[in-house]
Amino acid sequence: MKLVPVTPLSHSLAMSIARAVAVFTLALPLAAFAAPRDYRLDAVHTQVTVSVSHLGFSHPGGRLHVKSGYFRFDPDDWSSAQVDATLDTASIDFGDAAWNDKLRSREFLDAVHYPTVRFVSERVEKTGEKTGVAHGKLTLLGITRPLDLAITFNRIGVHAYTFKWTAGFSANAQLKRSDFRMTKYLPDVGDEVSIRIEAEGVRDKDAQADAEHVQDPASTAHPTEQ
Repeated sequence: MKLVPVTPLSHSLAMSIARAVAVFTLALPLAAFAAPRDYRLDAVHTQVTVSVSHLGFSHPGGRLHVKSGYFRFDPDDWSSAQVDATLDTASIDFGDAAWNDKLRSREFLDAVHYPTVRFVSERVEKTGEKTGVAHGKLTLLGITRPLDLAITFNRIGVHAYTFKWTAGFSANAQLKRSDFRMTKYLPDVGDEVSIRIEAEGVRDKDAQADAEHVQDPASTAHPTEQ
């Protein structure tokens, strides 16, 4: 029997084949993969920005870093969805070092005593083909209040570069900082805070357990609910 030599695939060819498989997978109907799945928040591609009125002249914005979190999602059953996200208050960045220090101080976020902000959904309501509302509670400065996130489902599928299942959403919400006893400089610095979220999650069966494990107890200790 004559043996035929096998030529190893080049790296570029192997990557091209892998991407072709990913594209083919993306073309399959979502129903083929329908089931509630857990996704770990990708801190690089998940961004939370906040903005507030400054004397009515402008609405400057800043960013908070996602410390940990996950979401559970099934495109065919939004009622099974869950969200649990924790933000690092010391990460607040409005583009100015002195203003950032002011926001981290006891006058605003009090990052030393309350290093995290946490949102936990209680139920998710589908309102349109790709829209819904995550009804939940936000814990900030040790105070817990109801908060609704208006969410838009962007996409779910296999990432063309990492080859991992990924899902993405956009969301927005509004809150009054005075509800969390953050009243410094009212009304010059506005009371209503607008929140904008761009979120990506990578499918991970351990995402929920890991998110719960790293929660900072200071963010939820003796919360006040009304």
